Amino acid sequence: MANETNPILANIFEQPAELHRVLDDLCGPHLDKVREISALMQSYDRVVLTSMGSALYSLMPMYEALVDDGWRNVELVETATLIHHPERVHHDTLYLMMSRSGESREVADFAVWLDAHGHEAACVTMTPDSTMATHCAHVLHDVASYDKIVCIKAYSSMALCGLFIAHMAGRTEPDGTLVSALHGAFDWMEANKRAILTGLEEVPFLSATDCFYLISRDEGVNMARSASLWIEETAKVGANVMTADNFYHGPMELVRAQGITRTRTTPILIDVYPDERSSMIWDYVNDAAPDSLYFGFDDSARAGARFTFPELGLDGPWMMLVEAIYFQLLSYQVALAHGVEPGMFFEDGWVVK
Repeated sequence: MANETNPILANIFEQPAELHRVLDDLCGPHLDKVREISALMQSYDRVVLTSMGSALYSLMPMYEALVDDGWRNVELVETATLIHHPERVHHDTLYLMMSRSGESREVADFAVWLDAHGHEAACVTMTPDSTMATHCAHVLHDVASYDKIVCIKAYSSMALCGLFIAHMAGRTEPDGTLVSALHGAFDWMEANKRAILTGLEEVPFLSATDCFYLISRDEGVNMARSASLWIEETAKVGANVMTADNFYHGPMELVRAQGITRTRTTPILIDVYPDERSSMIWDYVNDAAPDSLYFGFDDSARAGARFTFPELGLDGPWMMLVEAIYFQLLSYQVALAHGVEPGMFFEDGWVVK
């Protein structure tokens, strides 16, 4: 039974309205700042997108969009790696950082280090007076409201900011067709959020699941990484991630062996870029583990429970904004199924000092 006073669920349900607000801001008051950062990216030989925790996952749609648009000089790197290897930091590279608070240990320290060593940096944050932001020359303020516990709507709002920066590369004005499609997608999320949760409440095998294995392809793998983070943070249940193709090369044994092991692994397919081979792999998975979850566009796909994405006229990286709400609600429902208060923390672990 949904408890709309739970802060995780409240933040999930607030998400569509917040995305409308952020999109309006990006097209209006902060459009010049978006143009500035987008032009700056194009002026550098190399661009590194960097963060930690949930904000790292918020950068993944931006990364996917840039790669899809033909950028070959962009990388996605954990900030800790750059701190541990300062010899890899170069002046011909723009470092674009992202953080809700701007105070998490690595992003704050790295922004200070970049500033002290004469590097130009840009960032996206909800906290424009933070340590990270004050040490970056270019700051885009994400105007979404703070989540009460972990990054839920912050994931999507910062991802939207990153996607919009990528979209404005080579443009002077946003594509009106895209903006209209985004507002339509957020309207769809608002209209369907409770129906998605109801569908998840009806999945009978979530309480018996010991762990999940999320498989996909291309940007779907990065969507799976975000889903894994939400399930582990919100429900305290393990969730692994792999490409569907690589899963078939060995880890498939986890579901094939359930008759001789004590672990109940529930496979999840995020079905982007399907073909005959991915269908064959998924059939094989379902033969071994019929208590499976399917998320994709095929309303006839095999699964213990199937959730069909809407056709909203958005390319794959942009659709991650819509897909996110399915997996955020899944994490909420898995927590309830396991008798865990969704989003409870033993300490303020989301503020990494």
